[in-house]
Amino acid sequence: MKKVKSLRQPNQWPGTGAIIFGIAPVLITILVWLRSCRHPFFWDTIQLASRQAQWYYDQHFKYLLLPDVIDSGHPSGFGMYLALCWRGFGQSLLVSHLAILPFIILILWGLFRLSKIFSSPLGLFLPLLVVIDPVFLGQISLISPDVALLALFIWGLLGVVEKRTILLLICSIVLAIISLRGMMAVLALYFFQLMQVKNLDWKNPADWLRSALPFVPAGLLALAFLGYHAWAKSWVGFHADSPWRESFTVVGFKGMLKNGFVLAWRIADYGRVFLVLTTFCLSYRQFKSLKSNPFFPLVVISLLIQLPHFLLFQGVSAHRYLLPFFLALHLFFFMLLIQSQLKTKVKSMILGLVMLGLASGNFWVYPMGVSQGWDSTPAHWPHFAIRKEVINYLDQQGIPLESVGTTFPEIGPLHWRDLNARQDGFSPLNLAQNEYVYYSSVMNDFSDEDRKLLFEKWTPVLTMKKAGLSTTLFKKP
Repeated sequence: MKKVKSLRQPNQWPGTGAIIFGIAPVLITILVWLRSCRHPFFWDTIQLASRQAQWYYDQHFKYLLLPDVIDSGHPSGFGMYLALCWRGFGQSLLVSHLAILPFIILILWGLFRLSKIFSSPLGLFLPLLVVIDPVFLGQISLISPDVALLALFIWGLLGVVEKRTILLLICSIVLAIISLRGMMAVLALYFFQLMQVKNLDWKNPADWLRSALPFVPAGLLALAFLGYHAWAKSWVGFHADSPWRESFTVVGFKGMLKNGFVLAWRIADYGRVFLVLTTFCLSYRQFKSLKSNPFFPLVVISLLIQLPHFLLFQGVSAHRYLLPFFLALHLFFFMLLIQSQLKTKVKSMILGLVMLGLASGNFWVYPMGVSQGWDSTPAHWPHFAIRKEVINYLDQQGIPLESVGTTFPEIGPLHWRDLNARQDGFSPLNLAQNEYVYYSSVMNDFSDEDRKLLFEKWTPVLTMKKAGLSTTLFKKP
C-alpha cells in the first residue's frame, strides 16, 4: 500500500490566490468564534460542559465522579478543564468561549499541516473545505468538548503521519479523558497506524503490540476510569433514572434499518451530499487504485467504529459524533481528486462546486416537524436573540418562568445556560399543568400531537420569526 507522504516535504504555494484562500479559513473561523462569544450554553453542552463544570467548580474538585443526574458515563476531563478556567479567570460566558479558543487554533494549525501532505496546490484548500462544514462551524460556536476532540484527533493523525510517537501518545491520553468517543478516536488512530506499517503480518501479535505502544497509556487510563466507574456506581453509560436512558434503548431489526437511514442522512446532511456524491463518483472512476489512497482505510475505520452505537441504540445519532469520520472523508476526497486523471481546470471546478454545496448547508432549515441537529449548524444562532426576548417579556409581565412549560434544551435554571446566577427557569412540558408553553422550532421534542393542540387550541401571546426559525409563547385557553 502506498504510504502517506511525509509532511516535511516542501510544498509550493501557487501565488496570491492560494494565499487568500489560506487566510480565508482563519478569518471565517475567528469571525464565527467572535460572533458567538456571547452565546449561552446550548444543546448537549448544557450537560457536558456547563453543568459538569459547575459541579467541579462548586465542589472545589473534591470528587472525580459526577452525580448521577449529570453523569453520562463519560470521563469528565473537559468539565474539569472548564471549571479550572472559571477558577482562574472568572465564571462567565466570555471565559467559557475563550476556553475553546486554544483548541480552535490547534485545529487550524493542524489542518494547514495536513494540507502539506498533498503534492498538488489543490491540497492547500483542505482547511477551507473543513472550516465551511456546518458541523464544524456549529460546534466551534458552542462551548463543546467535541471541538477539543477534533483538535486532538487531527494532531493524533499528524503524530501517525509524521511518526512522532510522543505527540501521538499525548493526543491519545487527552482524547481518552475527554469522552467515550475520544476513546473511540484513539482506537481509530491505532488502526490507522497499523495500516502504515510496512509488511505487517496480521497473524503476528508482535507487530500489533509494537504499533500499540504509543496508545498503551491512554488504554490503561481508559480501562482504569471505566473500571472504577463501574465499581463505584455499578453502571456504565446510563442507569435506570438517567435522563437519557431512552436514547440507549436497544432497537430491533426494523429499528436498525431506520437507524441506518438516519446515519446516511447525517452523513449527507447540511450540504455534505455534494461532497459524498462527488467522492463516490471519483471512487468509482478510480476503483482499482483505491488501495493507493492512504486515507481510504481511515474513512472505513472511523465509520466502522461508530456503527455499533448508531445502529443498535434508539437515539445516539448526533452529527457531531461523526466529526473524525467527516475529517477522514475530506482527506479522502482531496486525495481522490488530486490522483484523478482529470484536467486541472476540471478539478478546480469540481472542488469549487463541492465547496459551494457544503457551504450552503450552513443555511439549511427543514420544515416544521422535521428534527434537526441544531447544535451542528450555525442556523440555530437566531434562537438566542428570540429566547432573550421571550424571557424579557415574561419578566416584564411578571409571569414566573416555572409556570412556562417547554422541552429540551430550555428546561431548568437559566444559570445553566447564561451563567447569570438565575436559578429560576422553564418547567418540563406538561400540557395539563402548564399555564404557558414556550415553543420553538429548534426544539425537536414537541410531538406532532403537541404542536397540533397548541396551534389549534391554545392562545398565542407572543410570536417571533427570524431567519427560518419560529417561536411562539402560548397561553392555556
